Amino acid sequence: MRWLTILLIALQLSANGQQLTRQQLRGMFLAATERKGALDSLFTRLETINSKAPVEESYYGMCHGLYCNYESGNWGKLKHVMKAKNLLNSAVERNPTDPELRFLRFMLEHFLPSFLGLNKHIDEDLRIVFANPAFIDDNPPLKHKILSFLIWTGRCNPAQTSQLQARLDELNKKAPSALVKGN
Repeated sequence: MRWLTILLIALQLSANGQQLTRQQLRGMFLAATERKGALDSLFTRLETINSKAPVEESYYGMCHGLYCNYESGNWGKLKHVMKAKNLLNSAVERNPTDPELRFLRFMLEHFLPSFLGLNKHIDEDLRIVFANPAFIDDNPPLKHKILSFLIWTGRCNPAQTSQLQARLDELNKKAPSALVKGN
């Protein structure tokens, strides 16, 4: 009986340390933006992975960024921001052409106050995202949210905003009912 318990614990630990797919990460991250319990769960899952892939490292960094919402003191917020920035920068260095990693870093930097001097990659990250128009085509509801977010930020020039709006309109025509589910 004791061996069975040890085996189950060992299986649970190895299952928690397994790498996550991009679809799993995206779904868990979207839930984490809405509920602290989901954020805690994603953070714990990512924390147990010893050798994180760049995409996992990026989402782990974004978890630190989200924890700023739950910190009351500025020092705690700054510690999370610095950890998030370091993880995102490291992930982008490891895979500089991945538009998803660039988008995540862009998203974090967009919300950082400019006086901190930590949002220096916005233009560079936008350039990579725009160079990959098929970015997240496999998930129309998420693509809709990303395009809407990019427009909402006001960080794009007029030509980029028009391009985003055209892609958003095209997406709305293709699968409007699927997008309602994702919003």
